[in-house]
Amino acid sequence: MPLLALAFLAFIGLGLPDPLPGSLWPELQPHFGVANAGLGLVLAANAAGYITAGLLAARLIRGLGIGLLLSVSLAATATAALGQGLAPPWWGFVALSVLAGMGGGAVDAALNLFAAHRFRPRHLNWLHGCWGIGATLGPLAAALLLAGGFGWQAGYLVVGAVLAALSLAFGLTRRRWDAGGHQGGGADLSALAVLRHPVARLQIVLFFVYTGIEAGAGQWAATILTAARGATPAEGAAAATTFFAALTAGRIGLGFVVDRVGADLLLRLLTPVTVLAALLLATAWADFAALGLMALALAPIYPTVMARTPSRLGTQAAAQAVGFQVSAAMLGVAVVPALLGLAADLAGARILPWLLALGCVGLSALVWRLPAAKE
Repeated sequence: MPLLALAFLAFIGLGLPDPLPGSLWPELQPHFGVANAGLGLVLAANAAGYITAGLLAARLIRGLGIGLLLSVSLAATATAALGQGLAPPWWGFVALSVLAGMGGGAVDAALNLFAAHRFRPRHLNWLHGCWGIGATLGPLAAALLLAGGFGWQAGYLVVGAVLAALSLAFGLTRRRWDAGGHQGGGADLSALAVLRHPVARLQIVLFFVYTGIEAGAGQWAATILTAARGATPAEGAAAATTFFAALTAGRIGLGFVVDRVGADLLLRLLTPVTVLAALLLATAWADFAALGLMALALAPIYPTVMARTPSRLGTQAAAQAVGFQVSAAMLGVAVVPALLGLAADLAGARILPWLLALGCVGLSALVWRLPAAKE
């Protein structure tokens, strides 16, 4: 199997377990007998593992090689999902969430680094579009199993089995992932040396802001419509679905044009569109269209900036930089939606799209400050 096709499957697998805790929480919460705040603990445990793996990614890649690291990390995510599917005690379920995060973070960093060196920006967009496919299929499979009379455990067990098969596939092809090296020669720069690089720091901040906006818009879209616009819960859920569907479609569709337009130019053209879309949402003008437009404009930013990291920072800085970027991205997912929730409690849900618009202004400024990279 070509490595690109296997990478696509890996990103689908990476997306499968991510939404399961939230999607299955109505079943998980009474099973474990914990408060609803328990979901936050599960997500925080996953984020802690993800961030840790991202920070250690460069060292792990040097020690194990990309092929073996991918196989081992996918095995970790499979073990976590299968373990959670066996319905352990609550503390065990939370601990396995840390393991799932560490496996997912290592896969994310290693595959992004490999793809940034070996593939074009369009391929990175398609890779991250595959994550969206996985994030859609995971809850769908769990819902179908519940409808078929199976318990919540079945969803985790099925996802775990798929991840175990992927781990085996990467184990069998591990030497091919390291053939020819991934860095183009030379030793990696230290973490401190990379952090001294002003463009590296700029990109780390950019990934935090970007994923914060993406997660914030996706997680709070339903609340904006229901609490601030009087929409029904079904309409609110449809709004969130619209956002994530448009995000996935944007990454796949814009992947066909990013190399023709030019990666840096495309991002500079699209980031002001995110501001416009957020303002349309804030002024209650065509809510669904505004959410869809925002998602389409946001879609290529993460994969395209990731794809340009080696050419913008140099191959010797890429491993450390990609790891830092993955960690910053997960931190944004964890922190920004929580801050938006606090703002909604203090000032009402109507303030949320205005805050998203402010974030999009900051994101646009960060993208425009990035220096052009070699094609």
